[in-house]
Amino acid sequence: MERRVKLIALYVIGILVASANLAVLTSYSHNAYPQTLKPLRADFEKLWGYNWSADLNLNLMERRSTTYRGVSVEVSHYTFTLRPDLPACRIHAWLYDAGGNGPWVILVHGLGGSHLFFDRESELGVRLAPELAVRGFKVLAIDAAGHGESCIPGGEEWRDKAFTNNPSEFFLYHVYTSALRAVEAAKQLGAEPGRIAIMGVSMGGMTSLAVGALHPDVSLAIPIVASGCIPCMTASGGLANLVGNPEAGLDRDTVYNLSLADPLAYIWAAPSLEGKVFYILFSTHDEYFPVEGLEATVKALEERGADTYVALAPNNNHYRPGKGWIDSALRVLEEFKKGGAQAASTLLSQNYAERPSPLRLLAGIGAWWRPSANGLCYAPGVPLLPLLATGEVVEVRSGPVVTTGLPYRMPRAAAAVLLLLGLAAAYYSSRRLGWTPGPVIAPMTASLVYVLPYWIWPGRFTLQFLDVLERYGVTPGMILGFPTVLLATALILAAPLILAAAVLSRGRKSGALYAVYVVAALIPLLLMRLTLFIIADKAPFEVPATTAPLEALPPLIAVATWMLRRRGLI
Repeated sequence: MERRVKLIALYVIGILVASANLAVLTSYSHNAYPQTLKPLRADFEKLWGYNWSADLNLNLMERRSTTYRGVSVEVSHYTFTLRPDLPACRIHAWLYDAGGNGPWVILVHGLGGSHLFFDRESELGVRLAPELAVRGFKVLAIDAAGHGESCIPGGEEWRDKAFTNNPSEFFLYHVYTSALRAVEAAKQLGAEPGRIAIMGVSMGGMTSLAVGALHPDVSLAIPIVASGCIPCMTASGGLANLVGNPEAGLDRDTVYNLSLADPLAYIWAAPSLEGKVFYILFSTHDEYFPVEGLEATVKALEERGADTYVALAPNNNHYRPGKGWIDSALRVLEEFKKGGAQAASTLLSQNYAERPSPLRLLAGIGAWWRPSANGLCYAPGVPLLPLLATGEVVEVRSGPVVTTGLPYRMPRAAAAVLLLLGLAAAYYSSRRLGWTPGPVIAPMTASLVYVLPYWIWPGRFTLQFLDVLERYGVTPGMILGFPTVLLATALILAAPLILAAAVLSRGRKSGALYAVYVVAALIPLLLMRLTLFIIADKAPFEVPATTAPLEALPPLIAVATWMLRRRGLI
């Protein structure tokens, strides 16, 4: 009996290992993404053919005072020209000053926002503009071109430019340019070269990367929930679902046009990033910026000589700040105020050096894990090395300054080897138990079919419905009154095992397990279908809600397995 239990345990482990590694092998890989094309020098000459400070025409519109945390903050409204050749198109900016003599911080909001994002209790959890002013910084928060009170040529809004077949013009010639000109406005108002930081969220984070790389007087950039590598976003269905043609493929012309808006292009174009510091605050389940884009961005920054640090928040989305992010950013800015970019880098590197070893991460100590880059949601670390080794492990950190490594990921070759070992273990144990290979094939097939919708739904928006639930505020309590992430994760992991148990059982017990499997398979996928239609109703863009009803496939697999068994084939 003891030997039989060991063989059954070996069979179950083999199925688990094979299923997890099958997920890895069939998921997206950062190695599969096309590289962003570097813009031609002619494109730079067209844009940078003038001095950034030329014809800025900086004007003070009004000045008012406000009180924040008992301190008087003066808010001055300025305008300046978007470009020298467009004197009538002006950018609006607000200077927050509480009398300090610290460095300057340029703040750039996200797509569709305005400077008010930084002057209210936003998702960041703090009124960042007055908070920094009270801490002694000079803060210049802008309305990026086409947002708020700032214009773009033709009097259009951001919606008219972003949702086109070529949104690069909007980002390159309008948004990024407005931030570059804001740096020049800050210099005219007294900012010293090297004592200027730029910080932004989402679109503002992309702007922080581009301007931080391009402008020699900006020495610290803090991009929040943003990265480069637009082809990564296109392939994973992220940002490309908001900007650009959702039907566009990844042909050379499309990738080239998008690359003109890609922060990576300007990181590569910078003569050198020596002495600059980038502190990237990134979410692992960002709806628009995949982890692969973060990896490409960090690699490019490091290759160009920048001191680059990451605070990676596991199980976190585009609209929710990671634990300790803002406090960490404020600490880094305080060090920047004391000793410049080098002091900020020293603070970050000291905390970064305390990371645990990869072995501790794989053992589930201080880490979160998911089976593959685009696979299931993250779950707290579990010490199952054969399973974890081919997934993606993210360190969980908190403290005065949060710095983590990039996700730890084994190569696909390891996944292939472990897949074969898992199948071999399952096959060997089933044969030793006197079973036919059927019990191995059926759960493996069910595993693939069960997880597949999470990779391809809905259309090019290949993000887990759990992420999008949070994105649109469809809370677990609205639907189930239960933590949706935990429930879905548990059912996804358990369903193949339940089917395996049903295949191996006899009599009424087998029928009951088949029924349990159908329920376990249907709940997350029906929830996904319901969420899809809720999102389609709320989304500011078209969501392909007509995808095939893939949630019907797992029960069909179960019925087919049951019929094969009734005929004595398994």
